[in-house]
Parts: sequence; C-alpha cells; structure tokens
Amino acid sequence: MKNMFKRNYTVKGEDVNDFMVMQNFAYLKYTSKLIELFLLEKGFSKPKLNDLKIGWQKNNDQLKNSKKLMFMESFSAVLEFDTSAISGNRTHTIVRFFNEKKEVCSTVVTELHWVNYNNWEIIHPPKGIMKYFSNEMQHRRAS
Repeated sequence: MKNMFKRNYTVKGEDVNDFMVMQNFAYLKYTSKLIELFLLEKGFSKPKLNDLKIGWQKNNDQLKNSKKLMFMESFSAVLEFDTSAISGNRTHTIVRFFNEKKEVCSTVVTELHWVNYNNWEIIHPPKGIMKYFSNEMQHRRAS
C-alpha cells in the first residue's frame, strides 16, 4: 500500500445518520475529495484545470459496504487505479475505506470521465494528467 494515494480522516457529524453510522453519500464525498487531492498534489488544482478548460466527472459509482464506520471513528481512504480499465475516455478508480484496525469497511469503484468545458463533450484524458495515473500504476506493479 505504500505507493497508493492515501489520506486519513475522521467521521464527522454531517457524514452520519441518526444511528451514528456513516452514510453512503459520505463515502462518495470522500471519494471525490480524494481524487481532487490526488490531482492537486500532481499540480492540477481546480483553477489550473479551469484554465485548461477541462474537468472530470464521476460516473457509475458502485459502493460495497462490509463494515460500519461510526461517528468520530478514524479511517483511511486509499485511492487505487484499475490498470485493466484505463481505456478510451474513462479511468476506473477504486477507493477503499479502512477502519483503525486496517480492516476494509467499504469500497467505491467509479469511472472518471474527462470533459472539455468549451463544448461539454467527454474527451480522452489529457496525456499530461494521465501520465500521473500511469506512474502510480507502474509503482504499484513494481512493489
């Protein structure tokens, strides 16, 4: 896991239901946040993407819960890339949510589509961005 993109969080009040269990929308929110942070760390902030007139959209989110995350519980979210599914104009990402015991609690598999803001069409991912996804995958294969 050392070459995957990982961030640590704590379940907040806005993330839980009346039973203090993290809700599905919160997993999707953290998935988007993790993708944004990955791109930011690689030099692609929202303003830079806007200047390039490109953006990304998540599509076809698939959430699988196996354990509950509770209010105020610490967890980590790990972003991975599906090496077999980068094709055409989409990139498949996998975000795994781990509790403090390092047990997988949930997994979100999603497709990233890249959008040209000039005409709102889905485009092939820009090579300047995709090289970072490829580099991450090469690091994972080597470890």
